[in-house]
Amino acid sequence: MDGVRFGVLGPLLVTHEGRAVRVPAGQPRQVLVLLLLHAGQAVSVDHLMSVLWDGDPPASARKAVQVHVSQLRRALRGLPGVSLEWSGHGYRLDVPDRSLDLQLFREARDPDEALGHWRGPALAELTTNTQLAHQLEEERLAAIERRAEKAVADGRHHEVIGELTGYVTEHPTRERLRGALMVALHRSGRQADALRTYDEGRRRLAEELGLDPGQELRDLHAAILRGEVPAVPRELPARPDPFVGRRAEIALISGASESVIAVHGPGGQGKSALATAAAHEMAELFPDGQLYVDLHGATPGRSPLSPAEVIRRFLRALGTPPLAVPTDVSEAAALYRSTLARRKVLVLLDNAVDAAQVGPLLPGEPGSTVLITSRRMLATLSARHVRLDPLPEADALRLLGDDGEAAREVARACDHLPLALTIAAARLRSRPDWTTATLARRLADRRHRLDELDFDDLGVRSSFQLGFEGLGAASTRAFTLVCSLNVPSVSEPVVRALLGQEDVDRALDPLVDAKLVEPCGPERYRVHDLLRLFGAEQVTDERQEALSRALTHYRSTLAAALKALRPHAYGALTYSAAGQAVDEPLRWLTDEAENLLAAARSTVADPALAEQGLAIAHMLYPHLFKQDRVADLVELGQIADQAARTTGTSAAVQTALLVQSAANRRIGSFDTARRQLEEVLEARADDPFGQGRALAGIGTIQRELGELEQAAATLTRAVELMSEHGPAGAQRVPLSALAQVHQVAGRYEEALDAASESLALAREHGDEAGTAYALASQGQALFKLGRLDEAEAALGECIALCRVTGEHNDEWQALLCRAKVLLAAGKPSPATEDAQRCLEITNARGDRYGEGVAHLVLAEAGLETHADRAAELLGTPGLRRDNLLDGLIG
Repeated sequence: MDGVRFGVLGPLLVTHEGRAVRVPAGQPRQVLVLLLLHAGQAVSVDHLMSVLWDGDPPASARKAVQVHVSQLRRALRGLPGVSLEWSGHGYRLDVPDRSLDLQLFREARDPDEALGHWRGPALAELTTNTQLAHQLEEERLAAIERRAEKAVADGRHHEVIGELTGYVTEHPTRERLRGALMVALHRSGRQADALRTYDEGRRRLAEELGLDPGQELRDLHAAILRGEVPAVPRELPARPDPFVGRRAEIALISGASESVIAVHGPGGQGKSALATAAAHEMAELFPDGQLYVDLHGATPGRSPLSPAEVIRRFLRALGTPPLAVPTDVSEAAALYRSTLARRKVLVLLDNAVDAAQVGPLLPGEPGSTVLITSRRMLATLSARHVRLDPLPEADALRLLGDDGEAAREVARACDHLPLALTIAAARLRSRPDWTTATLARRLADRRHRLDELDFDDLGVRSSFQLGFEGLGAASTRAFTLVCSLNVPSVSEPVVRALLGQEDVDRALDPLVDAKLVEPCGPERYRVHDLLRLFGAEQVTDERQEALSRALTHYRSTLAAALKALRPHAYGALTYSAAGQAVDEPLRWLTDEAENLLAAARSTVADPALAEQGLAIAHMLYPHLFKQDRVADLVELGQIADQAARTTGTSAAVQTALLVQSAANRRIGSFDTARRQLEEVLEARADDPFGQGRALAGIGTIQRELGELEQAAATLTRAVELMSEHGPAGAQRVPLSALAQVHQVAGRYEEALDAASESLALAREHGDEAGTAYALASQGQALFKLGRLDEAEAALGECIALCRVTGEHNDEWQALLCRAKVLLAAGKPSPATEDAQRCLEITNARGDRYGEGVAHLVLAEAGLETHADRAAELLGTPGLRRDNLLDGLIG
């Protein structure tokens, strides 16, 4: 075998690439054996001494162990993946995965494979402590018993009689081995020998242990006397191939203490494959057989099987003569439970429709285990319930047999759904002229994606159709309209607007039960992409009317949230929310931002809805800008542009330009952003307030480009226009921007005046976000004027408000400024805390400039190790810097 190999199931074995590795004789080999028994774990020196000297170590034992470990380190040096280190609690030996025969033995599914790893008596080197070897010998004998029972069940009873006779002679009191020999003899026509084997076992148990045979062996003896040795059914379907992943779910199933395990999930999730794979892994734990039935709870063209039909089938499989199977259902069920009593049988009930179908098929006593699959959760069953979700990306790629970017696109288009991935992989195999990129391109067309995911007898659409057909009219309507809205998740208020009714629970509950929609938070639901495509295919005459209601709800709630959170967001001021209130506007915006983006996206090509989408984009962009959601902001600009083209009015084009300009400013395309605002400025010659808004944006861009005198003039004009022609207090926004221009230009008194005026207006109009923005400008000006206590107070209030409004981008900048103020005031400890918090925020956001300036301030605070990291980050080619912060940190 290539690589490193260790063996303790026999004489100690250490090889590398097939060649023996020399390990010093004597106690060093014993130490290695003990470390291998606990590979990957720390083994205390006390334990090593206790085993090596059989509980009576000499005074020199600890030193001797250290010498032995040193010898082992030399012997194992250079072996790949092998390390022997002191862990603080003892010595720890790490070895490559699956390089130790003990691990391979314990993980083997097949008993023949497991026993193949034994080369002789285990732990041959440990002559002073035989208990460990005895424990491993017990594991070997258990594997031998499983192998014998499997051979007998598979009809190979003639082959194992000789081997079993030897083992029974060697271990006369092991009843499981003796029982396997009795069955093998009986099935070979040697009933008298089988009964003699029982009598011999009963005598030996009485003589050596003073015990009678156990109940199972006594039952087997009685059955042989009657000539009725129970059948051992092996009905599991073939192990699914290919089958990847699901190790966590298999562990939940195989490790369950419950006797009933119910796997549930929507169609296409691979429930049957998982259950079959898990059943094969568990089969050896059920020596009395495995039963299987497809209950046809979701089979096209088939009615679900009745419990009575299944019980009769199972009784025949368990050895009940056909004429002895009762015709009365209750009598048959009672006989079925009696037949399973005191047996260990695994029952796989695949594709159940409901709890009523499987209830009569459950055993009455412990011992056997029932594994059930169903689309709906069978919540009334007392069971270990295992929910099945789509595959993780790594497993999805393994199923496709490709890990490139095109395969990732295919996996995403398939929703990581095992059925869809299986179909995709089959299509690729059937078309050798296709690359994975070919299939990815075909699946990218959402209109035909479900058509592409159809191959031979497998189809995603047909799988979904089964769950859809059983719905009532209200649920069918709700599912179709929710899918037509095409957003990642919907809250119940959105569903109420979409359906035009207050009571939506009765429509949604059956969808949740059928796994067509799934809860993803309090009063919030989602539909996976492929299901959404399926639902959107269903025909409904009220689609446009329903979507208009939902968009109106989004628009009015967004306006209300922005008016509460950012009163200076002028997009919200242009739309009346009809007195609507939002309890937690920031949480609502955070929860709904992705849905608002998707809702706006879905309108761009529809002349009847595009205006609604553009209005949402106009209101949403300031939030995305302040939250630094750059990719979403860029997409929002594209959505606004497309919606404006569909709407076709000059006002729509200007609104879209405002959104696009904000996106371009955020990505550093200042010239493009300025040109777009200048176009708005020209178009709004008759709108002084609109001109003021455009000028405020242009002035901010001029400041970022270093055109400070032009910026001051532009923003002064913006203040004038917005003061004269805008809503009361509207000029507070350009005033804060003007304060920043004065700050960068070194005109700190002017900066303080502008910031203070903006602050007064923001407080007057209850604008928390505007207040925080003005406080930041005020604190920066006060710092430069040397008024440190006032600067610290202003920035402290700013930071507190930022945490209320969720403005984390403003928060880290205020923290950085306050750290500088605290350093200037001789307070390095709180300054360091602020800079560390600043570093945490910027690191989480991936802001290299913010990280760099935070490291710079930490270095200034005396933590010199941060200086190199600051230089590395701030030296990043093409890094976008902020001239305002650069001026503050020096």
